[in-house]
This record gives sequence, C-alpha cells and structure tokens, in this order.
Amino acid sequence: MEDIKEYVNQVIALLTDLAKAFRTDEPQEILHMDISFPEICVLGQLSSSQEPTMSELGRKISMDPSTLTRTMDKLVEKDFVVRKPDPEDRRVVRAAITVEGKKIITRFEEQRRKKMESMLTEMTPEERSNLLGIFKTLHARIHGKAE
Repeated sequence: MEDIKEYVNQVIALLTDLAKAFRTDEPQEILHMDISFPEICVLGQLSSSQEPTMSELGRKISMDPSTLTRTMDKLVEKDFVVRKPDPEDRRVVRAAITVEGKKIITRFEEQRRKKMESMLTEMTPEERSNLLGIFKTLHARIHGKAE
C-alpha cells in the first residue's frame, strides 16, 4: 500500500512553490506601472464579463466587499474601470472595464502567456502531454467530474 500521506505532503509543497513562482510575476514588474495583483484579478474578470454587479464580481473572484471597493476605487481613479448604475434598479452598481483597462489586461495576459510558452518549450512533447493530462484530471476531480 502506498503511503498517501507522503504524496499529499509532496503535492502540497510543490503546489505551494508553483503558486509562489507564478504569483511572483508581479503586475508592476510585467507592466512597469503601479498596479496590484487584486487589480489585475478585477480587470481579468471584467474583461470576460458583461458588466457584473459589484456583488457578482466579488463572488467570481472571491474578494470580500471592502477589498473589492478599495480595489475598484483605485481602478476608477486610473480610468481602467467605471461604475455604472443598473438601468433596472438604481440601488445596484455595475462594473465595466474601459478601453484603457482592456489594454492593460491584454498586455499582462500576453506576458504571462510568453512566460508559460517559454517554460513549456523546455519540456518534451511527452512531458507537456503528461502535464496537461494531470491538470485536466485534477481539475475534473476538484469540480466533481471524474474522467
């Protein structure tokens, strides 16, 4: 019988280290401007959403309301997002990305893709295939869809 606890320890250590490695790609270093990781998360979500409400946005990116409000304030100040009143309910506020905000998130995502491409290029086709298969299996298990 395999010692599952040792696998768990190794997987946790590796995932923690990998998360740090990808997280250290600070947006300020990539974009050469004053922008935080939470701001990038908001821009990323808004770039693929149809003007969500603030509460919808917070749920999608797992950000508490006070942090989201501060982050939105900074993004509004930088002209990367706008707050809009909901046409059907004036108590509701919606968020939308601006043209400048789209440019920023596009630049950030392009740089992240280049880094990933660089790492994957160093792997053999078999290693890339195995890696993708493992990620797909893990994703399916997390989301309750056994493969």
